[in-house]
Amino acid sequence: MKPFLVMIGIVSVTLYGDYLIKVASMRPSGLTSGVFLGGAAMYTLSAIGILIAMQHMSLASVGVFYSVLTILMMTGLGVLVFGESLTSRELLGIGFALAALACMGRFA
Repeated sequence: MKPFLVMIGIVSVTLYGDYLIKVASMRPSGLTSGVFLGGAAMYTLSAIGILIAMQHMSLASVGVFYSVLTILMMTGLGVLVFGESLTSRELLGIGFALAALACMGRFA
């Protein structure tokens, strides 16, 4: 099992949960909607995936890869699906996130 591929899968599940929660947030009864509950369920699944990843990677590696991949994929979701724009400050933050990933220098 490739740890990096596992992390991409975990972040993809989290991203779907984020999408559902964003959709729920745009509804007047967002917190009580089925969409919100679906998003929460996706978070639960991602926690199980993180447990599996931690069996193969150090906690530091899991934390950095999960965080950076989540940042990148959520940014793409916001820009491409929800029409959000990025400021230069946010782009700089993404650059620093990528630098953190490079500093870790390992995938397992």
